[in-house]
Amino acid sequence: MIKATDTLLKDHRLIRKTMEGFKLDNPRFLDVAATAHRIVVAHAWFEDVIFLPALKFERRLEQLSREITVEHQDIAALFTLLRHIENPGRESLDFYARQICSILETHFRKEEDALFPLSEKVLDAEGLNELGEEMRLRQKEVRGLGLP
Repeated sequence: MIKATDTLLKDHRLIRKTMEGFKLDNPRFLDVAATAHRIVVAHAWFEDVIFLPALKFERRLEQLSREITVEHQDIAALFTLLRHIENPGRESLDFYARQICSILETHFRKEEDALFPLSEKVLDAEGLNELGEEMRLRQKEVRGLGLP
């Protein structure tokens, strides 16, 4: 079995790899944005629906969990705005792209440096493996959500 934190870190690597093509000079920029949006929203769903609720009993993680959830909403909103700009100019696309990249990287560092290590102290290996298995089993559910 794979620990939930390892699954989420794998998502981070996939998102970072996808974001390598998230450059304005890439002719497929908007396609990459759509793909990144889907991956990020699915990742956030796993954290918000499966991972973070398993930590709700730990008072040390309450504020951090709330911040993570709000950041998920902010990142999704920025992707939505970027993808629905009418007649997007280079300046507006650049603004949203920079914001998304900056917030994503800060968000990932917060999870990787604080949330995941703390969660591994709070949850035992069995609990992390059970959450990882639940994530694996619910992948079809996430795909069926009609994510953007």
